[in-house]
Amino acid sequence: MNPKTLSALSQLNDLRHAAFEAMERKHKYPALLLFYSFIDICAALADESKTKDNRARFEGFLQKYALLSWKSFRPYELWAARSSLLHAYSPFGNHTAKVDGAKPIFYYAYPETEAEIREALDSKGHTGYILLDISTIKHIAVSCFNAMWSRVEAEESFEKSFLNNAEHLLQDLFQIRLEKELTLMSELIALREEQERQ
Repeated sequence: MNPKTLSALSQLNDLRHAAFEAMERKHKYPALLLFYSFIDICAALADESKTKDNRARFEGFLQKYALLSWKSFRPYELWAARSSLLHAYSPFGNHTAKVDGAKPIFYYAYPETEAEIREALDSKGHTGYILLDISTIKHIAVSCFNAMWSRVEAEESFEKSFLNNAEHLLQDLFQIRLEKELTLMSELIALREEQERQ
């Protein structure tokens, strides 16, 4: 695998870890923001057709990589939830306001229970919503990432597309140094293999 690919995957892993950490510290909504951003970024890096429409790219990524039947909710509902949370820190937004639009998604996380959150929402007059454990979003994000990573490892043409999309991915000093070290190691391995052939 190309050192730049490993560096990009390492950066994604860092973002995944930040979302996990926020979730472990009971920062439910910041964790969700990070998970939805993680899905967004993975979708952009996995985009082989240079999709200009963010919604189409996000939903297409979920349909391709998430191991779900999509019976309880659609990728569109996750797009709407992501957009509402990111832009208004709310379950309601443009997509939920449309006729036949997305259902708003509310969340719960341990130690909360689905029953007590549903009761609280119902008492506030909310109807026609989806209620998800935030671990559902975590599992979707991680399973998509793992499936994408598998493709990067297995398909050279997909790795090239992934690398092209990751060209301007933000890097901190650690990532820059890691990429240099991985490149040097790759060059040393290639040199040794060449010497062994002679």
